Amino acid sequence: MRKFPKKVTIPIVVIIPALVIILVGGYYLLHVYDYIQNDPSFCQSCHIMETSWDRWATSAHKVVGCHSCHEQSAVASFVELVGVALGKYERVEKHAIVPDEACKECHESGSARWIQVEATAGHKIHAEEQNIACVKCHSVSVHRFAPPGAVCNLCHEEQVKVNGMASMHCTTCHQFLVEGEPLLPNRKDCLDCHQALTELGVAWPADAPMQYPCGKCHQPHQQTQPVVDCLSCHTEGGLHLTAAHRASSCQTCHKPHEWRVTQRETCLTCHPEKAEHNPGILCGSCHGFPGS
Repeated sequence: MRKFPKKVTIPIVVIIPALVIILVGGYYLLHVYDYIQNDPSFCQSCHIMETSWDRWATSAHKVVGCHSCHEQSAVASFVELVGVALGKYERVEKHAIVPDEACKECHESGSARWIQVEATAGHKIHAEEQNIACVKCHSVSVHRFAPPGAVCNLCHEEQVKVNGMASMHCTTCHQFLVEGEPLLPNRKDCLDCHQALTELGVAWPADAPMQYPCGKCHQPHQQTQPVVDCLSCHTEGGLHLTAAHRASSCQTCHKPHEWRVTQRETCLTCHPEKAEHNPGILCGSCHGFPGS
């Protein structure tokens, strides 16, 4: 039987087992690394993660691995792992901060799989113009990504006061995800809910003098009732100043949203005895109601 020289035999005896150990060890180390870095169940293995895990597992992000959003250095991760193993933590503390870039990878990617927010009214103002971090609104509490009802109040102190609207979420009127529209509601936004107004005969003629948004007069953040204070803009003059007229609200004579008095019947409601007085002529043609 042929014998190999020692200078050949020794390296083979040493190198081959070493290679086997390295390959087998590397294989298992790779699996361990993949488990730690990419398998969310590794995070679940920590008992203090139970609440955070349950919230994540029932959210829209349950298909996204933990480290796709949470990024921190290997050193920080090792220190944290050792701390958990030694029982240093009793609850989940702030760690592995989620940067805006992690959110943008999905939500500004153009993918139909995720809600795209880059061109939406609310995100243009808050994220782009004011540079507010995504987690400021979307992670007030751990893994609850839908903003809670009161999240706007963290920055905006004014709340809706009008009865019937006070319980509504801000985005009911301020449509955050609409593209190509301002965040402030326009007339159409209001009418989408207040269709009952048109059924009651309220209309907005094309030549009506007030064509600005409803909130100009109806101020839901200041008033408990949707009452219009006309005199905050207008001044009274002429017959507006008579006792009977001043005792009546502006809407008694000025039909809401039309405002101009265009029919004698408006005046005859209170002055029926004048029905035959210059019939066919609008009362205001002779009786002055100046104002501005």
